Amino acid sequence: MMSDRPAILGYADRDSVKPGESIGFAVSCLKHNSFECDFVRLLGCDAGPEMPPFHPPVMAALEAGRYAGREQPILAGSYIKVDGSQRLADIGSLTVCANIMPTLIAGQPRCLLSTLTPGGHGGISLRLEADSCLAAIVGDPTGARIYRLASPLPLWLWSFVALSYDAPSRQLLVVAHRLASGTHDHVGANLVTVNEVEAPAHGDGRLLIAAERDDSGIPHHHFNGKIERPRILAAALSLEQLNDLALREPTEPLSWPCIADWDLLGEPASEIVPDQSGCGHHGVCVNQPTRAVQGSNWQSPTLDWRSAPEQYGAAHFHYDDIENPGWQEDMRLAVPADWPSGCYAARLRGADAEFFVPFFVRKAADAVSDVAFLAPTATYAAYANLTMQRQTNEYNLGCLASSYTPLDLLAFEHPGLGKSLYDPHDDGSERCIGSLRRPVVNLQPSGWLWNFQIDLCLMGWLARAAPEHQTLTDEDLDREGLAALDGCRVLVTGSHPEYWSLSMLKTLDGFLARGGRLMYLGANGFYWAIDFHPQRKGLIEIRRRRPGNGRFGAGEAYSSFIGRPCGSWSDLGRPEQSLVGVGYLTEAFDRSSYYRRLEAGENPRARFIFEGITEEIIGDFGITGGAAGLEIDVADEELGTPRHALIVAASEQHGSSYARVLGGAGYFTRLWNDAPREPIRADMTFFETPAGGAVFSVGSIAWGSCLPHAGYVNNVTRISENVLRRFTDPTPFQMPE
Repeated sequence: MMSDRPAILGYADRDSVKPGESIGFAVSCLKHNSFECDFVRLLGCDAGPEMPPFHPPVMAALEAGRYAGREQPILAGSYIKVDGSQRLADIGSLTVCANIMPTLIAGQPRCLLSTLTPGGHGGISLRLEADSCLAAIVGDPTGARIYRLASPLPLWLWSFVALSYDAPSRQLLVVAHRLASGTHDHVGANLVTVNEVEAPAHGDGRLLIAAERDDSGIPHHHFNGKIERPRILAAALSLEQLNDLALREPTEPLSWPCIADWDLLGEPASEIVPDQSGCGHHGVCVNQPTRAVQGSNWQSPTLDWRSAPEQYGAAHFHYDDIENPGWQEDMRLAVPADWPSGCYAARLRGADAEFFVPFFVRKAADAVSDVAFLAPTATYAAYANLTMQRQTNEYNLGCLASSYTPLDLLAFEHPGLGKSLYDPHDDGSERCIGSLRRPVVNLQPSGWLWNFQIDLCLMGWLARAAPEHQTLTDEDLDREGLAALDGCRVLVTGSHPEYWSLSMLKTLDGFLARGGRLMYLGANGFYWAIDFHPQRKGLIEIRRRRPGNGRFGAGEAYSSFIGRPCGSWSDLGRPEQSLVGVGYLTEAFDRSSYYRRLEAGENPRARFIFEGITEEIIGDFGITGGAAGLEIDVADEELGTPRHALIVAASEQHGSSYARVLGGAGYFTRLWNDAPREPIRADMTFFETPAGGAVFSVGSIAWGSCLPHAGYVNNVTRISENVLRRFTDPTPFQMPE
């Protein structure tokens, strides 16, 4: 596991930009007081001697040059902040209370709500200590005073917690009340009463939920777990009143005056957490806690938070949440009008360090292009900073191509940068929100060959085959719909377009319905249903609700961003076979294999695919060992592959590792075009659409990695160019009779 933080890191404020627009970059230097920045076009990857030499062309830009460098801290951990209230600073008699479900302590205090000033010289805090015992912290000019319970709170169970301070009597009451978690669960209160407690010193009017400030004013002691309905009452409740409050519904109105009463559901896509007390203490979410999660009163079988919002009043906080480090911007590039559409990067360099911050330049407003490449940025967000290591000894590593480094051998871990949607949170819960607004260590042109690196091979080929092509991102397609594809006849996918929003799918439906042509040059695509954040760029949400990616709430089936059902598109009634003819079968990260041409490839409808190719074997070369591998797709009529689709080639001779994961049952016995094929295979398919368009699919992530082989002179490249040439021809395709 690689765990050292790179000496230079950076990120951009957006993923795509048009000529004439600007894009900002934030940089952190760990060892250098300055750094060099230039801007390069990425037309391939640096994956070893079997690839063309990696010499990205440097673009002319006034903003290139040397910049002052400094380290910018990575501040992970989600919380809510409330600023600037004198009422929160003036401490008198009060009660602080909430329902909580702690999920991880990890040897540090975990704060629930705090008005403590830096150094603990004023304000109050309610938190769990390092042993999971509830404690009240009272600010004092001589140092904070701690009053704690003796028994720890259980993890993954709901408790009502409170501190009550009565200023006239100087009595402090700290209470934890276990809430029932089942029909036969035993509940009860755990409390401590302390007399002669000096009143807390005044705070500074700042409040944090799920964190508290350290001596420098930086949030720390981030809470791991769910918090529901945190409140501050302008009265000191007695033990009897607190016991009564613990048994009430979280949304039930209170008879005591409130200073603050936060509804953590609110509008969950908004960063604002509304204060229902009328005092205006609205909070702002930092680092995207997971909202619209089931609360203490959730009742099966409710799955949609919109239908029962009163049961979804909690938010799940994690100390390893991160949306955006909040770094100061170091430079801003005004994209020149003469830059071709494509993938670029700000290349940041120090004496012994280099880091690329990729971005995509779209076509100019007056440019005309009938070919578009769709950069799968939703997939990049899902896999950003992947750290999950599979058991490499299960893979047949002995047959890897000499210079190919498999995904499983290079897992990255950089503290604070946040992990991927395949890595559970440290408390074991599922990650739901992926962000590209942070440094991403696996969006580099070097390293293991996967996703972005293979897409660079595709973009390098496309720059040769269609120099005037345009590039756009998943988020562009989601937000702009069909307008993003104006003038486009051919849409080319990346190698792994796995994550799709409903808006993206509807746009693709509309594109094909008007006669568009789709080249699906990858595999395991169109698989997961996601939502983009409606306002902020580079944020996706998925609630996968599958074993293996972390714990999830039984009722948490709808996204908080938009409120749509989540899961796989197949489970939601849109299997990928019905869209592109093939769908996910299996995966492995050992040596890839080759395709063998099938009889259907000689059908006059598909003969153009193999024009100029005499070989029966396709793609038995390349850095991964072949054109068919990593993840592979097959046709399946029962799952929606069109009946008139032709399977023109299929792979064979895959290693035993591919048998470990299978996407569905029945593949072992189904045959197509009267040609028996191996059960574990990738299918290359072609079919026409009613509007005169067509779809070509290769069924393999590894396909694009073979394009640069032998200087782009090979049969994988020839097939890709044959299809692109015919697809750009405006002559309509005819549906077979």
